[in-house]
Amino acid sequence: MDMPSDSMKKALTIVSALFLLDACSTAETAPRGEAAYAAIPPAPALASDYRISPDDVLRVQVYHEPGLSLEDAQVTAAGMVRMPLIGDVPVAGLSAGEASDVIAGRLGERYLVSPQVTIFVKKAVGRRITVDGEVREPGLFPIDGRLGLLQAIAMAKGPTRLASLKQIVVVRQADGMRKAAMFDLSAIRRGEAPDPEILPGDTIIVGSSRAKAILGGTLLALPAIGAGFVALEGGR
Repeated sequence: MDMPSDSMKKALTIVSALFLLDACSTAETAPRGEAAYAAIPPAPALASDYRISPDDVLRVQVYHEPGLSLEDAQVTAAGMVRMPLIGDVPVAGLSAGEASDVIAGRLGERYLVSPQVTIFVKKAVGRRITVDGEVREPGLFPIDGRLGLLQAIAMAKGPTRLASLKQIVVVRQADGMRKAAMFDLSAIRRGEAPDPEILPGDTIIVGSSRAKAILGGTLLALPAIGAGFVALEGGR
């Protein structure tokens, strides 16, 4: 009988890893390497249309010029990144590709011939959500990768003891309008309702009374609509 090929061996390893997970694997039997990433995929990469924000941390690489490259360049509150030779360069609001072109253009004006610049966003502080209302530690929280409502509330140390778990409002800016939906956290915890995905820029408010205080009277008639979003009056 022919020996299995390398690709077949990898496939068998992945299938075995998934079987182990299905059978309540322990730390010793948990899959590793390629099999681990087959079972639990890595977080998606930062979208190419992401816009650089103040306090983001960038890696700026100038090809063949290590002295001009930066490993941890933090964008200032004014939206600038400080580069050797050319000083402060405005990058806030630009994509990584656009910022690379701006820096390359500045370097090419006086110092380098056809410089090649690559920017990688190491820490995307601009990908933030707001969690408010009846939670233990309300505030702004940076997010990386995908995030569910349960995780988002956990980032604020969870709801308070008297929180209204059936009245979790998620507010999202979409298509030029502010939209909102109300979710039942208790049902999500019990697995009776899906855990909605939270996106950068979303505001989560625990408790409808707090939501009304923050958003005004726009939520007075808002139903518990699960995964759907309803446009708020005056949201444009």
